[in-house]
Amino acid sequence: QQQSAFDDGFASDDPFAGEDAEEGDDGNEPSEVLAINVLARQGRRFAGDELLQILLASGLRFGEMSIFHRHANGKNGPVLFSVANALNPGTFDLNEISEFTTPGVCFFMTLPNVASNNMLVYEQMLATARHVQQSLDAELKDDNRSVMTAQTMEHYRQRIRDFELQQLKNAHGRR
Repeated sequence: QQQSAFDDGFASDDPFAGEDAEEGDDGNEPSEVLAINVLARQGRRFAGDELLQILLASGLRFGEMSIFHRHANGKNGPVLFSVANALNPGTFDLNEISEFTTPGVCFFMTLPNVASNNMLVYEQMLATARHVQQSLDAELKDDNRSVMTAQTMEHYRQRIRDFELQQLKNAHGRR
């Protein structure tokens, strides 16, 4: 696979890129992914040790796919949202974390979510991303790496409402 001359080296914001979620035969593929990026300020990078401590203190746990996850009911529940390294391939190597640096991390959740309240999971993900952003004196960006404004946050909430409305319409259409 060749890298585009325009590729910035960042991992895709969509961990399901290349999968056509709309045509999932088993119905388990997510229909939408919401992503929030926490990026180091220009010319800076996050140190692995510091990032690890902040992620763990934020209730995230290292796990499947070598990324961090927030679980429902603490440690053993289903994954509510995840945090990937902003650089390809998006993973973290805990054995090398003290030598590791990155320009950012990407928080992401899928819709539908395992939790019954998609909006609550989004608010938890946003609060956790803000905490990490403040702890690292970083920048909060949307899925296009534009500044995450109050308007952008409300747009994400509207995406969740629209998704839920479509799910209801689809459920009623199957009767």
